Amino acid sequence: MGKIVINRPHQIIALGDSLTSGSQPGITDYAPYTGPNTRDLLPTSYPYVLSDLLSVSMGPRLIRNLGRGGSTTRDWLPGNTWERKDVPGFPLNGRPLDEIMESRENIRVCLLMLGTNDVNSSAVPDFMMRRIGGVVGYEDDDFLKTRENLIVILTHLREKGIVTYLAKIPPNRNRGGESLFGIDRLFFRRKRVQEKLDLYTRMVNARIDEIYASHPHIVRKGPDFHTLFKERSDVWSRDLMHLNTLGYRFMAWTWAELLRSEKIDIQV
Repeated sequence: MGKIVINRPHQIIALGDSLTSGSQPGITDYAPYTGPNTRDLLPTSYPYVLSDLLSVSMGPRLIRNLGRGGSTTRDWLPGNTWERKDVPGFPLNGRPLDEIMESRENIRVCLLMLGTNDVNSSAVPDFMMRRIGGVVGYEDDDFLKTRENLIVILTHLREKGIVTYLAKIPPNRNRGGESLFGIDRLFFRRKRVQEKLDLYTRMVNARIDEIYASHPHIVRKGPDFHTLFKERSDVWSRDLMHLNTLGYRFMAWTWAELLRSEKIDIQV
């Protein structure tokens, strides 16, 4: 494996959902930014912390945080669009994968973690998900669609010359929204739903293991955040799906250890 040299900002990108953007419900509603009309980055997200760990001179400019809250693997397929409908001018509205492929920046490394929202959508009855355009049926094929979506994303990134590290998703004990009596909160607190979230998370990670085994030419192993966090009670936000500040720091420290072991040469 040849050495990868990083000598400019944004040659490393972080791709994923709200766990990448750094969301903490009720605290950071516009992750990875501090507000709806600013590009000031959240200092608590793992890409921000990781940038500081890897480069004193570059700091948070080292890694570009492309995390889109609520995004599924489907949202990152070629031609697909993600947007925050409540913020028409949100900086990350657009076509996530296509914009990476069309970028003129010399992107060399991608840190990828997706699948949590495939799990969340699959725990909700299909008739409800169809009303809001969510994913349906992934659980019926044991999340093979999630696996195939990830393979398509990884293949495109490889065609762009980007080396991608794919992480396993953390445990998901989603308790629903912020409203104490919200319908989603009542739904997600049910024992049967919690069992589904646990089962489906493990199924998605099993599909990621299959990708490691069958497609080593397009992917490198990222951290196993399921194993890292499954016995911890101190890393979660109130909804038990997103991480708190400590959790995102653990995520950053784990990525840093991996990248150093992989001899990623940060020269800025």
